[in-house]
Amino acid sequence: MRYRAEQFHAAEALGAAPLVAFLLVVCLAVLLYLLYGAGDPDETTDVYVAGRSLRPVHNALALTGDYISVITLLSVTGLVALTAHDGMAMAVSGVAALGVLLLLAQPLRNVGRFTLGDTWSERFPGTRARVAGTVATLCFCLPLMVVQLVVAGAAVSFLLGLSDLGAAAQLCTALIGGIMICASSLNGMRGNSMLQTIKTVVLLLAMAVLAGQVLDKFGWSPNRLIDAAGRGATESVGTDAGGPLHHGGASGTLSQLSAQITVVLGAGVAPHILMRLKASDRGESARRTVRYTIGLVTVFSGLAVLVGLGATALVGARSIAAADPEGLAAVPLLALQLAADGSSGGAILALTVSMIFLTSLTVVASLTLSSAASLAHDIYAPTAGRTRSMTSEIWAMRWSSGAVGALAVVLAVALQGKSVAFLAYFAVGAAAAAIFPALVLGLFWPGYTRTGMLWSVYGGLGCCVVLQLFGPAVSGTPASILPGADFAWFPLETTGLVSIPAGFLLGWAASRASASSATRFGHTQLEKQALTGSSRSARSGSWNGGP
Repeated sequence: MRYRAEQFHAAEALGAAPLVAFLLVVCLAVLLYLLYGAGDPDETTDVYVAGRSLRPVHNALALTGDYISVITLLSVTGLVALTAHDGMAMAVSGVAALGVLLLLAQPLRNVGRFTLGDTWSERFPGTRARVAGTVATLCFCLPLMVVQLVVAGAAVSFLLGLSDLGAAAQLCTALIGGIMICASSLNGMRGNSMLQTIKTVVLLLAMAVLAGQVLDKFGWSPNRLIDAAGRGATESVGTDAGGPLHHGGASGTLSQLSAQITVVLGAGVAPHILMRLKASDRGESARRTVRYTIGLVTVFSGLAVLVGLGATALVGARSIAAADPEGLAAVPLLALQLAADGSSGGAILALTVSMIFLTSLTVVASLTLSSAASLAHDIYAPTAGRTRSMTSEIWAMRWSSGAVGALAVVLAVALQGKSVAFLAYFAVGAAAAAIFPALVLGLFWPGYTRTGMLWSVYGGLGCCVVLQLFGPAVSGTPASILPGADFAWFPLETTGLVSIPAGFLLGWAASRASASSATRFGHTQLEKQALTGSSRSARSGSWNGGP
């Protein structure tokens, strides 16, 4: 985010109230997290999925917190502020992704114990399915962790009015990352669920306050707000303000379509979302959890549209695009504008800072927990053999949390101030092109084979990597991570329009070439488990989906 000097000085002039409130939220969040989860027994079920004891309402609040990342928060409002209709369409796509998850919730809850590798190894026992699950999990989680930390560090340092924005953003990034490492390594799903619930309440409250302040500026008249937003958007943000996603013409239309398809099919099957479903006590509870979550995310999306329109009306599309071409600065700039215009400026900024901080911290902690659980449960546990103890696996998970978290923090600090949008595009694209096809074909196609699953996962990931590297998010435009280079031959910022069909096609072709008589028998057993929740390994007393 490239905030101008006058914007920074306006934030600095509001005094120490936002900083004091921010530090108070940090202390309370860490204290509650540790106190709530300190009683977790040293059993993998309790650490990974909270003992499968979360009720639908509680789990829905936590799932909403997992689902709404700081990128979702800032990008949806930013897209509404820069390109109103595209932003609204993206908000609808986010809700539609949960509709896809609703269709899959019960079988995904019943198949596998904890991780993505567990789910695939139920159909295809062996280490290759587990390794594929770990690779897919890391390819989704690590890039998204870096993006969350970079964006949150920049936004929080700006709103706190800290001097030397570059160093302050790196400091805030390191602070959020350090707290995240402690939270994910010292605690498990139970403590994470509590913190996600608090985050959801604070997020909806803060968005409601911002939306209420916006409507109050226009006499609580949506028509006046829309007219003012139209005037704020009359001056073009310029063709060099954003990537092709915001441009007109065929390329812009295809980019928008690709982005929406990628979000609809990828966001709902993220590894940490699937892990959250397994915290439900049964498949029907998982479906109720997703239904409640759809309602909460719909409320958030409506508030995000109001906040985005308010940012356009009060700040202006040109100013927002000047601070960040992707519109990620819309919420911070709106909060600053509202704080400058009202008598409760410190409180508004404090609430906005707390919202962004908690949103980043909780989602990054969930991503770290999912990554560490996959490394410990799918990589360490099978290699350690049956003599391993639950305690040793939990310690492996904690060390993995520290390693993955430290890597994400180092990368985020190094990339602070640079465009990292391509990492977010890649993460969601990887879920849509690799995870979604493998889950759908594995659950519903009797002819799917282990070879087909591996081709779906690795082929989909490979397609995402190649198309993303040679797309406009990396080079060829002023908003690219390498604005001075131009080796882009793929015209779309998101790869889903091509990589998702490729994932399905590769899985189908490889399965047809490697079909065997045992394939349909495996699917019959899996189908029974998906409907009833009874596991083959649970009935036999063996470790679920053994090595």
